[in-house]
Amino acid sequence: MSTFDPETFELKFAIADTATDLYVQGDGQFYIKDIAKDVDITPAEVFNYFPNKKSILEFYYASLVIRYEMMINEIDNFESYTLSEKLSNFAFTCFDMLQEKEAFVEATLSEYILNSFTKTDFEKELERIIKQFLQNDNHLSIASTLVLNSYSYAFLRRQFLELLRFWINDTSEDKELSMELTDKSTAVLEELMYNPVLDKSFNLAKFVNANR
Repeated sequence: MSTFDPETFELKFAIADTATDLYVQGDGQFYIKDIAKDVDITPAEVFNYFPNKKSILEFYYASLVIRYEMMINEIDNFESYTLSEKLSNFAFTCFDMLQEKEAFVEATLSEYILNSFTKTDFEKELERIIKQFLQNDNHLSIASTLVLNSYSYAFLRRQFLELLRFWINDTSEDKELSMELTDKSTAVLEELMYNPVLDKSFNLAKFVNANR
């Protein structure tokens, strides 16, 4: 997000949060007037922030990333976390937030996010925070930074969506398999991004080329 107004975000989230509850209570149906009443604004004001009902529900998902960023501002030394720790913490927090709206998420995650034909705001926010984690990590090998581009960020974003797909279908106790998959996936990515072998290979190639 280029600009961020906390007050505007809080109001938009309150609207979306109420809408998700009404969606579940009404078996997929809800009314703007009911949202407005609960949030203590007028129906017209709701449309100042959202063009339609679907955009309100979709904002709930996009807000996950923003809410997470607001949370990590309260975590001491978060920047000292490794890449795996940051990504795992983000994934686990997302799981917890989604679990709070279990009925709504089970009814809408696939349609609104996983099977969307266009790039959703949630995906844009997701890609942004992944990019932020990687670009602010001082432990990345030089070689790994060379492959960080729009394609690699898009790839990682899609992998996170597949992790969400696994999580929503996970029937293990307390979704333990999702937790294990998250740990293993983030550990592998960190190993790849921190591995100095390619750096040494590049240095060797440069030395050989310079001293033929």
